[in-house]
Amino acid sequence: MRFEETKKFEGDPSEVWKRASTIGDIPKYWHGTRTLEVVGEDGGVAHAKIKFAFGGSGEADISKDEGRRVLTIAYTSGPFTGKQTVGVEGGQVVAAWDVEFKGVFRIASRWNEGHFKSGTVHALERLTGQESPA
Repeated sequence: MRFEETKKFEGDPSEVWKRASTIGDIPKYWHGTRTLEVVGEDGGVAHAKIKFAFGGSGEADISKDEGRRVLTIAYTSGPFTGKQTVGVEGGQVVAAWDVEFKGVFRIASRWNEGHFKSGTVHALERLTGQESPA
């Protein structure tokens, strides 16, 4: 599954980047992530264990490129593997997904894609302050 969503916003891009790049706050904005626990760090890459709201758990490596304002989450195990990026440039925030569903999650991949797209739109709204993060 590959797709990209963009949300324009008014205001300070630094504030949006701060919200998007705070690893511990990922579940606050990305409601498909129930919990995220950083279990280690190596060379600026955070290793995390994740529990998903839709069931299942996995692991990911999370890195930040402060200069480009891009957060990359590389999902290494779980119901899907692949990469998600979230970037802030000027007055817009962009989220891109390139993941492959595994096991029983593959069966419902068409539904999952719609659900991921909708969740991404809502997460970008929360990140830009256009929807409450709660």
